[in-house]
Amino acid sequence: MICIENEDLCRQIYQAAMDSGFDDCGIISLEDMDGYVVNTMNRVEAVPESSSFYRGAIQSAAGLKDNYPWAKSIVVCISWIGKYRFPKKLEGMYSKGFYISNDSYADAPGHIRKLSLGEWFDRQNIQWTGTLKPGGGIFGLRHAAQMAGLGIIRRNNFLYNETGSWLEIDVFLIDKECRLYQKKQIKPCPAGCNRCMDACPTKALCAPHTLNPNYCVSFINTFGRGMVPEGLQEEQLQEWIVGCEVCQNACPFNSKHDWSQGEEYPGLEELVDVMQPENILSASKEQLENICLRSANHLNQRNTEVLKLNAERVIRNRKKQNCCP
Repeated sequence: MICIENEDLCRQIYQAAMDSGFDDCGIISLEDMDGYVVNTMNRVEAVPESSSFYRGAIQSAAGLKDNYPWAKSIVVCISWIGKYRFPKKLEGMYSKGFYISNDSYADAPGHIRKLSLGEWFDRQNIQWTGTLKPGGGIFGLRHAAQMAGLGIIRRNNFLYNETGSWLEIDVFLIDKECRLYQKKQIKPCPAGCNRCMDACPTKALCAPHTLNPNYCVSFINTFGRGMVPEGLQEEQLQEWIVGCEVCQNACPFNSKHDWSQGEEYPGLEELVDVMQPENILSASKEQLENICLRSANHLNQRNTEVLKLNAERVIRNRKKQNCCP
């Protein structure tokens, strides 16, 4: 690691992050986020129809210093969710981050990590905000992690470190000046490799580091409320009920990971049966709220109709697949 400023505090924050259970940590300046605005505007220029999707992110990032005039640095922490097992019967239907998330429920391991580090900042009389606090949402987390030297953003737009892309990023804005940059030796994408783009079922990943979010399967079945946009066929969404991992699964830097191994994620195995599409359709609104969406990320408990809509589409796609010779 390289400490640029205030080395003692940098090392204290890094150790506090490790003690809280994070897997890595870096600290950047607010100026390090300037490139995110430029990169995002370039995305909009390449895909003009994405303008409405990125508008809020650009405004938030551009106004970071005005919105948080007291902030001096950004602490960036990453968690490796690949250390958990993921049930085989949920593969291809749910993104790992749907349930294995730092904020999937109040007692989630990752949420406890964030609480612990936030409490440490409080004990040190360090003012802070971030992904833990309401109103503390910061855009450009992958950019922040890359600037901190915690990984690189590959052609599919995901952050990778030595373990692959199965990472969750959290940031904490603090009122202290300090800089801590990591130096990871991570191989770049092979020249000419287009596996992620070739695999994308809707061609939303239309160029390296470029995305048409309106066509992204993960957007459609969550924030897009399950509505298939004009120009796509519902079969292109395959069997994804929430999220999509096709571009990550196609990436050679993720090929060695075995999701049948690892720690058990609390409460996940209990959801395997109820999260099957036919059981989602037969479940009551209350059951979906209290069981399926109680600990979900990207869909909240008000989105039971979206979950059912996505489940219906999966069942139709399976019937069509079985009818084909």
